[in-house]
This record gives sequence, structure tokens and C-alpha cells, in this order.
Amino acid sequence: MLRPSPRSTARLAAVAALAVAAAVSTLAGPAAPPAPAAPSAARGAVAADPDDRPTVRGLPRPDGAYRFVSFPDFLNQDVGDVTRAPHWQQGDPKGTNSAYEDSLDHVLDDVAAHQPGAFLVAGDLVEGEWGKDETGVDPFGPHRTTDQRKRALKEAARIYYGDWLRRLTDHGLPAYPAVGDHEIGDDPWTPRGDAERRAWIRFKANHTWLWKRQLVKHTYDAVRRAPGDDLRRVGGVSSPERGQAGDTAYAVRLDRNLLLVTVDVFRPTSSGVSVSLDPDQRDWLAKVLRRAKKQRVPWVVVQGHVPVLGPVRTRFSSGLTYEGSDLWQLMRKHDVDAYLCGEVHDHTVIRRKGVVQMCHGGLFYRGESSYVLGQVTDTKLMLETRYLQGDPQWSGTKLWSTEGGNGPRRVVYRRPSRVVGTYVLKRDPERPARSNRVKQARGISGAKHQP
Repeated sequence: MLRPSPRSTARLAAVAALAVAAAVSTLAGPAAPPAPAAPSAARGAVAADPDDRPTVRGLPRPDGAYRFVSFPDFLNQDVGDVTRAPHWQQGDPKGTNSAYEDSLDHVLDDVAAHQPGAFLVAGDLVEGEWGKDETGVDPFGPHRTTDQRKRALKEAARIYYGDWLRRLTDHGLPAYPAVGDHEIGDDPWTPRGDAERRAWIRFKANHTWLWKRQLVKHTYDAVRRAPGDDLRRVGGVSSPERGQAGDTAYAVRLDRNLLLVTVDVFRPTSSGVSVSLDPDQRDWLAKVLRRAKKQRVPWVVVQGHVPVLGPVRTRFSSGLTYEGSDLWQLMRKHDVDAYLCGEVHDHTVIRRKGVVQMCHGGLFYRGESSYVLGQVTDTKLMLETRYLQGDPQWSGTKLWSTEGGNGPRRVVYRRPSRVVGTYVLKRDPERPARSNRVKQARGISGAKHQP
């Protein structure tokens, strides 16, 4: 009588182990037919559940304005066709399904309808817990040695980042990503837990460069295609000439009225990872911002993964924040207009000393997708927060991934987005020296957070 191999037995047990019930848990596309308004919260209060936040009037669409979308934490989940992995076998989990792909199409159709020139993602494109497999399926290969972990990590990145970028490319959305904690395996990076977990955390902390290299290799297409390095011209790109962020941080002139600067706030240290800028990146950032100010670029926007100001709302987040005040001081000194960040999966706007920090985004797999539509003219920076409500279906198995599943079996989106916040900065063209003022702050974008 033939007996199943130990690997087959482990596979069957692992797949069965994914069939666990999860508790049901319960944050914006085009102006085509309006979605019904959500129930209004009590006056002065902010609904904790983004489904319950009221709809507000959207912003006009000025002729000639440059448009971009900022969608941090998209996807914050591993969703990809794992059948292309080198060790995948018939009967193994596939890593995606039609419900996920249809819903991703729905959300990206909503974004693409605005015809943005750039799709900003301030980190956490994936779940990223690679180089291990808690399910025993191991489609990316074994992970007992350091070399095996490296190979498995690269295979996972090839599939998950590849499918992530393909979806955007299919919708005509040029990606401008930043490094988040999930791009380097997710926190923590200081060893803890049992021996196996400690070994994997040490591997993460010692190989952040390898994780970052995969992000750049598979998702930085738009940055690499830049026609030159002169930031005075549209399309020009600049990066640090040295240091750990030489490949991951960049500035790009998206439009004559807009300079985008992307920072990498995850610095490897001898004890793990510090959420801060390295000295070489800090010097480069100061130089880029100083030149932008001298050249009178109408609007300067910086994106990074974590908040630099607080307090902010958080939702299903570990709540990482920036360590220190040097990044904030640089932005303040050189008159940055807005800092766009994610990590917290919720929405909070803080304006201090003329600099606006907008934390935003939401978790697709929880049915709480949210993005900001930006519009730029020579005199206005207009930020419209849009929210799509989905239906996560948690019963049965979770969607497979190497850490045991980080999303429901299915998630369904059918409704168009609705506007839940607007924020407008205005500048006098006769006084371009960073004299912006708030012209409008409505909905969630105008609601202060009182912890």
C-alpha cells in the first residue's frame, strides 16, 4: 500500500489548518453615479468605523490641473498567482481567486477613471513575510538555511510584486512606491519568541537590503524610466548618491507645478531597524528641498510611510511613528506643503507651521479601501479623500499566504467610491515664497483627532 510522503501529509494538514473561522470585523473613483450617503455621526464626533462617516461634496475638476492618486497600504497583503512558484504542486493553495481579482479591478477602475498621472503608494504594497512558511506548503522552496531563505524571498517577491505592478499597468497607473515596514518583512526586527521565530527575525534584520532590492527591481519601473536627472524639468529624477537609501529614495518632477519627494524611513542598525533617515539621505533631502525653494516650485509634496506628527487615528495597525524630529524640521525649514503617509490605515490631517501631514489609506481586504485624489494648479493643491466599502467574507479558509493567511477567503467590492473629506491649500502667485493657506477642510479631513 502506498503511503503519502511526509511533505504531502504536511501539505494536507497545513491546508486543513487554514480552514479556521475568523471573527467578522468591520476607509475613496470617479463622480459617476453618486453612492448613497453614509449615516451621519453625532455632531462633533468622528465615527470610528469609516463606513459610518458622512459623504461630503466633492471638489471641482479645474481645467489643466495635474492629477495624482495617493493610496498608501495598497495592498498590505500578499495576493498573487502562486501556481507559478517553483515548488507549487497540484492541490496547493493558489494565493488568489476570482473574487479578489474582480474586486481589485473594481477598485483600480475607480481610481483610473480620474486619469491620474501618478499612483503614489507610501509603503506596504504587500504583506512581505517571506523567507519562511508557517503553513508547511512551501511553494517558494525550503527555508532552513540562509541561502534557502534568500531564494524563497526572491521567488515570493517575483510573484507578489509582479502581480501587484501588472494590475496597475493594466489600468494605466504609473506607480511611485515608497518603502514600508512590510517591504522589509514587517516589524519587529529585534529577535523575540521561540528559536524558529528568533532565527527568522534575525534573518530579516540582517537582510533589509535584500528586501528593498526586490521592491526596486519589481515596482520602480516609472522611476527608472525617467528621461533625466534635472528636477527643473518635468520627468526629472534625483536619488541619493550614497547611503542605504540610494535606490529607494527619490525625487521626481511630476508636473511643472509639482515636485514629489519619496523618503525611505527604515534605516538598518546593529540592533535591528530604526524608523528614521540615514545621514546621507537627510543631506540629499535638504539639498533637493533647498533647490526646489530656490526654483520656486509651486507645490512640494513628500511621501513616507509613517507619521511624523501626532496624535493620529489608527485602525488595525501597529502604529509605527517616526523616531526623532529631523524629518519634520527639514520639511518645515524648506517649506514643504504636504507630507503624505500611511501605516495607520485611517485618516487624520494635521497642519503645523504651514506643513500639512495627511495620514490616510485603509485595508482593502477588510473592505475599507480609501485613497486621496490630488489636483494641482499653480495656485491650489486640492486633496479629495474617497472611500470604497467592500464586503469581506471571513467564514471558512483564509486567503493563503506564508504567515498563515492575512485576509478573508473572499472580499467583494461593488459600490463606487464616495467623498468623505476635502482639503484645499491655496497660494498667492504674486507671493510664491511658501505662503500657503487653508482654503477648505471638510469631512474627515477637517476633523481634529482627540485621543
